[in-house]
Formats: sequence, C-alpha cells, structure tokens
Amino acid sequence: MQGRASILTVALALCAGQAAAQPSNTPSADLSVRMGETVAMFINDQPVRFRLAPDAVSVPTVNADVAEKVGLKPSMIGYVYLIGPVKIALRTDNVKYRAETTSFKSRTAFSDRQVADGADGVAGPATFPFRRTIFVLRDPQAGDQAMTLALDRDVGLSQTGMKIDVGGKPVYVAFSLARAESVVTATGGRWIADVHGGRFNGDAREAPILYEIPRPIRRLELDRPLMLGDLEIRNLAVRVSDMGNSQGIPDGAAPDQDLDEIVVTGDSKRKVPTQRLYIGLDTIGHCASLTYDFKAGTVTLMCPKQPSAGATD
Repeated sequence: MQGRASILTVALALCAGQAAAQPSNTPSADLSVRMGETVAMFINDQPVRFRLAPDAVSVPTVNADVAEKVGLKPSMIGYVYLIGPVKIALRTDNVKYRAETTSFKSRTAFSDRQVADGADGVAGPATFPFRRTIFVLRDPQAGDQAMTLALDRDVGLSQTGMKIDVGGKPVYVAFSLARAESVVTATGGRWIADVHGGRFNGDAREAPILYEIPRPIRRLELDRPLMLGDLEIRNLAVRVSDMGNSQGIPDGAAPDQDLDEIVVTGDSKRKVPTQRLYIGLDTIGHCASLTYDFKAGTVTLMCPKQPSAGATD
C-alpha cells in the first residue's frame, strides 16, 4: 500500500511544483486569508473562490460543477483517494490561473463530487506561487509571541506541515482550522499512547475527515502531555481504524482496519503507513495567525501563552 502511496506522492509533488515553477510574472510576497473567508482567483479567465486550509492536499481541487464551468479536461495524470471504504477518483488538468496581478499555471484536480462547501475549491498553504501564506485567526493583540517551527519536506510533497518524533517514530503534523479536536491516525495514536501513557475515554463516534466523509474516532487521554514546540496538543482523538491499527491502547478494541490514503500503482515494502496528526482549534484557537514562509522553510504561529486546560473565555 505504501509503495503505491509513495509513487503518487511524487505525482503530487509534480502537480504542486508546476504551480510554483511556472509563474508568468513576479508573484506578490504574501497570500493572506482570514479564517472563514475565501480567496478570489480566475481559472481559464473564469472567477472562482478557493477555501485555503492548512491541512489540505497541495494540489488545488475544485467542485464538479466548477470543473465543468471553467472547462477542465482530464489528462493522463490522476489519482484515487481512499477515506475508509470510500474511493474518490480524481482527474487533473494543467490550467491557467490569475490571482490579482499574478498569473501562473497549476495542475488542478476534480472529480464527480463536491469537495468544498461554501467555496468553489480547496487548496493548501503551498498550493499557489506566493512566498508566504498567512492564515489570520484574529487581530493581533498584546501578549502575542512568535513560535517558529521547521516545515518538513517529506510531508510537504503532498501536504504542508511538520514532523514530530514519537518514541523514535515519525508522525507528520498539519494544522486544522475546521475542527476543535486534534486527530491522529491509528498506529500513530498507539505510539503516542505507549510513550505518553494514553488510554481511550468514551465510545467511538463519527467525525468528518475529508470531503465531509465521516470516520470513527475515540478520545485519547494522556498522562504526560504531547507537545509541539511550546504548545500542548489537546483534545486528542484517534482514528481507530484508519492507517494501521490502534490495538494495544488500553480500554477498547479497534474496529477492522481500513484504508485512508492516496493510491496509484506499485508494490508495498513498508509495513507501517505514514502516520498523520491534524492539530485542531482546541490547541491553536487562541493564536492570532499562522504564517507559512516557503523561502525560509518555516511556519510561525503568533500566540499568547496557551490557556490552562479547560479554561474558557
């Protein structure tokens, strides 16, 4: 399975790289968006609005009706995204974009379904050829301080994020502005439980993961905090049947395993799928902004001191 995923990772890197490598003029330094708002662009001279998401796949993806409106045509490059038992077949077309005074080409994905609610498409921080992408959660205030983290090139092939070490094993990390809880894939949850003294608390419940497709998650309580820099990762849940297995975490057996990853063709030689952790607003919601600086290879969070666990405004 991972052999197949790694081949597509190269394809995704190519898709994302084409946007950054083919600007027809000098791009603006920054692309800034306030949480809950969209970014206006043109595809093939047709107006579209993208929702930028820190945890989105780097290849821009548009809704089915938008693909038809802007005249996207399927090329030889496509991929399948599996979310549990649901398969989403995506096709791509390399098309012309315009964002204010910046023009460029980018390979763009589409399928027969709606992938973004309240927008025409979804894109990640590194999708478009700007030096920095800034997510504004609120206005700056006294007490905000900078915390800068290194972006990891491996996760950046398909998404934009960092890497943390959990007992000598890598877990790739991205921020999410669409959920309160932080969610980790199954085997990563077991690693975290082993190292930080974790146990399940409560029954499994359904939560939307990608494209509003729900998957079962269970809350994981830790005896010792899991940290990202100075931030304690809070309200952690495990995707109990996705990307490996969570068996071995106290209090509860995992459902049957299923898949959630990008797939093309090839043979697997890796035993453990890539583990991913999406950090939600219960951890970063007090911050003012997230700034992805691609020249520096960093993301900087402007945040006051993290409130005590359980504190409310």
